Amino acid sequence: MKRVVIIFFSLLCSIVMMGEKHMMFRSLPIDGDLKIAVKEVKKWGFMGMKIKNMAVLMGTLEGEDVMITLMATPKSNTLFSVSVIYEGVETWNEQMVMYEKIKASIAVKYGEPTDIINEWESPYSINNNPMQAFREDKVKYGVVYTADAGSVAVNIIYADGKVCTMVTYLDEQNMALFEAEGGKDMVIDENSLEKNIEW
Repeated sequence: MKRVVIIFFSLLCSIVMMGEKHMMFRSLPIDGDLKIAVKEVKKWGFMGMKIKNMAVLMGTLEGEDVMITLMATPKSNTLFSVSVIYEGVETWNEQMVMYEKIKASIAVKYGEPTDIINEWESPYSINNNPMQAFREDKVKYGVVYTADAGSVAVNIIYADGKVCTMVTYLDEQNMALFEAEGGKDMVIDENSLEKNIEW
């Protein structure tokens, strides 16, 4: 009987793993129509807007104020990327505490990072005015975790006048669709953005 139970659970696990064709962000599959994804995130208490093939929503995630950005392919409007930008902090010590906390939560599911980015332009370093390095775009700092269906990157960035942590979930299959639809060649016409906003 024990052997039958073990075989059953092994089979169940392999079926579940085979079913993971797309990356997930919480309960949201990184796949399907952007409008449906926006509705799902709004159910979590987020508010925001959709502009063409992108949506930006603000809210609280696990007690932290964040901005979630959803990106979709230009023609089929298929979701391929979700980014979470955490509220910026004032000091490097605060930033590193936030960064390490987020990395640890990602590592629970994805294990050790497959890539580490730690590039500083002189005279800056992790020990020499790191916050200013981010303000001047003189550093690239982060890690990448690889999964069967895509990847997750955790980076420190400079946004809205503050240094903050950003986590990006990228679905490999839909990223290929984004490239096939000419997404990398897209130019955003700032004059036409306003009339394409949906609240």
